[in-house]
Amino acid sequence: MAILLDGGKGPLELQSMPFKIYRPDAGDIDPKYALDSRFLYKNLEKFFSPAPVSAIFNTKSSQLLPVSVDGIDAKTGFKFKVEEPPKNGVHAFISDPCIFVSGLELGKLQFPMQGLRLLDNGLLACDIPKAVNLIQRRDDFRVPAPPDRAFKALIYFSVGKEMIADIIDISDKGIQFDLRLGATELEVGTIWTSCTLERLQARTAKFDLIIRNVRPSLLEESRVRVGCELYQPTRLNLNEFASTRTAIQSSRVNHRINYWYQDTSWC
Repeated sequence: MAILLDGGKGPLELQSMPFKIYRPDAGDIDPKYALDSRFLYKNLEKFFSPAPVSAIFNTKSSQLLPVSVDGIDAKTGFKFKVEEPPKNGVHAFISDPCIFVSGLELGKLQFPMQGLRLLDNGLLACDIPKAVNLIQRRDDFRVPAPPDRAFKALIYFSVGKEMIADIIDISDKGIQFDLRLGATELEVGTIWTSCTLERLQARTAKFDLIIRNVRPSLLEESRVRVGCELYQPTRLNLNEFASTRTAIQSSRVNHRINYWYQDTSWC
């Protein structure tokens, strides 16, 4: 049995197909999920080699056609193998507006299809899209920190007393640190005030954190992992965290992680 998923939120119905397919997100999609158009073809080529089973969504009838990517070419576009032909054939999909949607490890990828056509060999084809969205499945989606030694978090305890924390990952509303065991008292519920993220001379606005979990490091007995959440954040705090998380994720997807800071709002 296969499960039809709605953005990773849970099963909607069961079908007799041995794979997962997804419905596209409806309405306007947040621009932060758009893939960089400069690296669009290279990323599509990487995502679909090998290809996950995907679907073509008919926006007029709301039907899903399970397909897998048979090939992708910069000039001729996508080629799709139909995994389970519909009872009435594929012509309704060719004549109606459709959205391609695929569940990837990084999130749900989707784009409006242009030039959908049936080839002589039974495959379907469409043009390379001009815009693609990669939508993360969780609101608290965390990305690993970039390998940038200049990127750090400063936690202030009092005047003249501060701690530099190694960042493990960051989300829109939280952050995980790697700290030396005994560097400071760590208790769930503790609030750290006036913290900042820094890179060289650039610095975010000050923000407060509340410790949500503390656990031993899997790599070193002398270190611990500390998960924190923004505490009563301002709009600027939320915007800067979202900007940082988005910039890191986008740069990693586009194979330019060393330049992640160029797209943040505060660097």
